[in-house]
Amino acid sequence: MYPESLPLTPRELQVLKELALGHSNKTIAKILFISTYTVDGYVKDIYRKLGVRNRSMAAVFAFQYGILDMTSSGLGGFRSQSA
Repeated sequence: MYPESLPLTPRELQVLKELALGHSNKTIAKILFISTYTVDGYVKDIYRKLGVRNRSMAAVFAFQYGILDMTSSGLGGFRSQSA
C-alpha cells in the first residue's frame, strides 16, 4: 500500500509523518505553519480514517505502510508520491 492509495489528504499525510516522528501537536503546528486547533482536527480525522485510537498506533501504521522512508539516508524521509 502506498501513501497515495490511503484515504488521507496530502495535508493529513504531512501531519501523520510529523506525528510518526514523535512531534507534539504544537510542534507540528509550527512546522506546517498552522494552528494547534487545526492540527488537533487533522489528528482526529487521521485516527478515524485509519481506524486507530492513538498516536502510537498511527505511528506504527505510518512505518508499516511506508509513509516514512526508512532508507540508509536516514529516518524521516517522506515517501515520494511517484513511488
